[in-house]
Amino acid sequence: MANNGLRDFERRLKALPAAAKKAAKVALDTSADELARYQRLLAPREDGTLQASIQWHATAELTRTITAGGETTTVPARAGQGDYDYALAQEFGTQDMPANPFFWPGYRFTKKRIRGRVKRAISKGVKQAYGK
Repeated sequence: MANNGLRDFERRLKALPAAAKKAAKVALDTSADELARYQRLLAPREDGTLQASIQWHATAELTRTITAGGETTTVPARAGQGDYDYALAQEFGTQDMPANPFFWPGYRFTKKRIRGRVKRAISKGVKQAYGK
């Protein structure tokens, strides 16, 4: 079911005029910057590594992906049980530590603004492309 919705969305995006895509890209970049900034504000500030790991990347023409953690926040687990990403431990907690969420609260806080910004940008781009 979800794949059909994604395919339908991708089909609709391909039908957009170039001006609307350009406007949407700017809105997505602005929104990704804003979301990453809020997530950095909410992230714990022990040594700044977790905050510095929060980045966004353009993964496709009209897709932005925000990541936190990774190699910089991966540390050895105690008792030689392998490595773990302490960004996940901060976000969701462990059996010994309560959660200190930063990623999803930042997303929930900015979700409506992001959607509105992108919708307005697309509408404006379509109107400019069609001269209305």
